Order: sequence, then structure tokens, then C-alpha cells
Amino acid sequence: MTPLRPTGRPRPGWTPAIDISRCTGCGWCVAACDSHLLSLEVAQWKKHAVLHDALRCTGCSDCAVACPFHVITMRKGESPTSDASH
Repeated sequence: MTPLRPTGRPRPGWTPAIDISRCTGCGWCVAACDSHLLSLEVAQWKKHAVLHDALRCTGCSDCAVACPFHVITMRKGESPTSDASH
């Protein structure tokens, strides 16, 4: 089943936090980011999503909605990270 494409609104100050320990590297979030700020990277033979140029992130949450594994959470007022501590 293909997830529906979300239509998020810009929410300045909100940024995605990616739990890379759970990320499968499927790429749904990368495809959902209209700003092209997410990409897949390989670390220790495992793909995972990474946010680049976080200051340009609109906070729309399309990436979090598109993630079929719910590993992306939107956080307000924090500097964006790829978080493995969850």
C-alpha cells in the first residue's frame, strides 16, 4: 500500500528529528521533501535518512507523515538532528 502524499503547511521553528537506529532507509521521507533537504546516507552498511541545511526546513512535517515506520518526529525550537537516542 502506498502512503498518501501529505499536504503540510509551513511551520517555522519546527524541525524533523530522525531516529536513525530505527530508520530503514526506504526513502519515503526523501521523496516527500519538496525542499530537497533530506537524503539517504550509508553508515556501517546501513542506509538512513539525513536532514541537510536545516535552516531552510519549513517545518511542514511532510517527511514525518510520509515515514511508514514513524521514525521522524517534529520538534519545536530544537536544532535538528539525526537522533539515535530514542
